[in-house]
Amino acid sequence: MDLKIDLVGGVQIKKAIDDLQKNIKKKEEVALNKAAQFITVAIKDRTARGIGVNKQGRRKEFQRYSDSYLKFLVSKRNKENASSRVNLFFSGLMLANLQPKKTGTFSRRIFFPNRRENLKARFHDEIGAGKGKVKRPFMNVSKEEEEKMRKIFKQEIDKIRF
Repeated sequence: MDLKIDLVGGVQIKKAIDDLQKNIKKKEEVALNKAAQFITVAIKDRTARGIGVNKQGRRKEFQRYSDSYLKFLVSKRNKENASSRVNLFFSGLMLANLQPKKTGTFSRRIFFPNRRENLKARFHDEIGAGKGKVKRPFMNVSKEEEEKMRKIFKQEIDKIRF
């Protein structure tokens, strides 16, 4: 005696599974892009407020500019009351150049595509800028930013309909 079982609508089920896989892939892509964009904006905003992040993910105000550099800023900007806020902003080119890039299916990289701006950022962040070789680390992610990034990613993934 034989028992034969046929799956009615097998073609539709296969199509539904294929559509679901495509939808998941698209949502992952969107989630990664939004998370990377959030981190890029967070770095720019935080840096503009004069706050860096150390390697442990703790926020810290940047070390103040030297008196000689402040005098230089006043002469260059031709203003008597040039801001003494440390925000790594002189021409605006360095931070404007910061952007996310897709580096793999499940990865994004935030970087400076322009070599000159990348070198400036490296000096400020790792090597130390100016005569005093002052480091102002800004290319790290704070614990709060990481948590917000996870929420952004999760919100997009939660939109997947099964």
